[in-house]
Amino acid sequence: MKAWSQSVRFFSWRTIGICLAFFLSGSISITLVDGGNPFNLARAESIDDAGDLDLTTLSLEELMEIQVTSLGKKQQKLVQTTAAVYVITHEDIRRSGVTSIPEALRMAPGVQVGRINNNQWAVSIRGFNDRFANKLLVLLDGRPVYNSLFTGVTWEIQDTMLEDIERIEISRGPAGTLWGVNAMNGVINIITKHSRDTQGALLSGLAGSEEDILAMRYGGHSDHTLQYRLFGKYWSRDTQFNQSGAHDDTRMFRGGFRADWAPLGQNAFMFEGELYQGKAGQQNLVATSPNFPYAFTPVQEDIDLKGGHFLGNWKRDLGYHSNMVFQLFYDHFEREERAVKTTIDAFNADFQHQFPFLSSHDIIWGLEYRLWNDDFQNTISASTYPASKTLHLVSGFLQDEVYLIPNTFSINVGTKISHNPFTGFEYQPSGRILFTPSHVHSFWGAVSRAVRIPSRFEQNSQILIPPSANVAFPAVVRGQKGFKSETLLSYELGYRFSDGGVFFDLTGFYNFYHHLRGGQVVSFFPPTSEITNNLQAQTWGVEVAADLPLQDWWKLRLAYSYIDIDVDGPAGNAKDQTMGLTPKHQGSIRSLMNFPGQVEFDSWVRIVDNLTAQPIGAYVALDLRLGWKPMPGLELSLVGKNLFDNHHPEFQSSFLQTQSTEIQRSVYGKITWGF
Repeated sequence: MKAWSQSVRFFSWRTIGICLAFFLSGSISITLVDGGNPFNLARAESIDDAGDLDLTTLSLEELMEIQVTSLGKKQQKLVQTTAAVYVITHEDIRRSGVTSIPEALRMAPGVQVGRINNNQWAVSIRGFNDRFANKLLVLLDGRPVYNSLFTGVTWEIQDTMLEDIERIEISRGPAGTLWGVNAMNGVINIITKHSRDTQGALLSGLAGSEEDILAMRYGGHSDHTLQYRLFGKYWSRDTQFNQSGAHDDTRMFRGGFRADWAPLGQNAFMFEGELYQGKAGQQNLVATSPNFPYAFTPVQEDIDLKGGHFLGNWKRDLGYHSNMVFQLFYDHFEREERAVKTTIDAFNADFQHQFPFLSSHDIIWGLEYRLWNDDFQNTISASTYPASKTLHLVSGFLQDEVYLIPNTFSINVGTKISHNPFTGFEYQPSGRILFTPSHVHSFWGAVSRAVRIPSRFEQNSQILIPPSANVAFPAVVRGQKGFKSETLLSYELGYRFSDGGVFFDLTGFYNFYHHLRGGQVVSFFPPTSEITNNLQAQTWGVEVAADLPLQDWWKLRLAYSYIDIDVDGPAGNAKDQTMGLTPKHQGSIRSLMNFPGQVEFDSWVRIVDNLTAQPIGAYVALDLRLGWKPMPGLELSLVGKNLFDNHHPEFQSSFLQTQSTEIQRSVYGKITWGF
């Protein structure tokens, strides 16, 4: 109750005062966005043609007709989705002033984003946040980008030219029926633009107090059937703030291509590839003795990061609302630091087929094969057994959407069955309903089961943990061969309203988690713990989004989410961390203003509650952007970020004892020239 009252006082007085002041001065930003963000979306007739539109000018009716793919693995209108889907568009990214993908994700309700230092992030959906949050599937053009050693995402290497991102679809809630064994709490699908929308040359330069970015892209075509683009991007980030000094500066270069080829009307091919290399600064405690009482030394180092991928995608239109998709990709990842040295190669083949059946069924089914091979160079700090291993996953899914009353009532049922090398067969069924009594109101509900399979870390590893605020003594943490899959049973309800220029979206959820990862002490001398499935949890929450057009030149948007997490299990660090790494309250307030002379003024206020498991207090952050387009193809902008504080902490890594830093106030100028 004490924490709740403090949180209420914080939000009720400081936040109300700040927001009222900005509203009266005309610079506030509210962002009420649907699980798909009406004012951000492309026209219904073709999302691919929306890359250069000013999406803030579209009507609400047009925006609700957007086609999204993340929930059903097929094109469907946002208004017809039976899930909490939120879309961040190219226009959102441009006008928000963000410079990285994790920053952009802050716009969505129900997504928790915490910056650990200048290159490390903690990102999750509906709780359980940490540096390697393992209940979230992230895709880049359909390619899973999580690290198979930890089943989490290495966010420091997930990047591309932000100017080339078409949209980011965020599906909150379990999506394992279609997407697989790690889409437990949601899917983030980052979709880049078709090559036809990036023709010509583009130069983008950013210089500021904390980071510098230079990006170049050229798009061309050989005829009307083949378009392509080449790009290169370099960014450098300075160190953030720490009382004892920080070492988290980062430098990264990446280059790649995309080609889209449609030789016949029924076939479309897409090929893309990328290489990257960089160094990420880090301060860490590294073990120097394998024997009790162990020994650790602080190390400042530049982590070597490099890798790349190649992806091929073939889509064929079979007619009569039927199509098939076949996709292959290969991904290579290397990371070298004092405590961890690893190489991971991944190969994936995916096939799916959609077709109508009788007059009221829309069926989609598919098969997938995935192979990982990792090579882990054991160190005193961390080791796996065996040091190198090849893993295989095979899965198939079937989903049937039945239109019982056309345009009014439908049900969607399906399941995914998979086999993995750790726990064998897993199944993930779901049932969803959609009721649309009129064009103004729609209601949906879902019951789903999802699983998160173990990783190599949880079954075959050993890590030396130095003492910290959470661990009184140095200890050995070991994986357990019999570690089970984590499971989720989820209940969701949603409501959408759209009328007279006002849009409102409300989602509620209640989740039951079983066999969550915890720990148990197996020896006091030397101190040794073992990873085990000894935690259970219940979570419930609400997510609200809406859009409000005040004038033709002024749009207000707002997003808010609340989550409560109750964990049962042995008292200890694992239970405390599971409950206390997610803010209960989050709010996002944005304003987008268009003035004569092609001048834009945008503001963004973010409100984040405290973390009870870490010394991270609640905070309010303000970003401002002033943009000007003096001529077609040329854009100038000035952006200020985190303007309320000189610096503030957002998150500390609880998994590895890397140094966290505080995020500083920053200012940058940007020039983008397309010709």
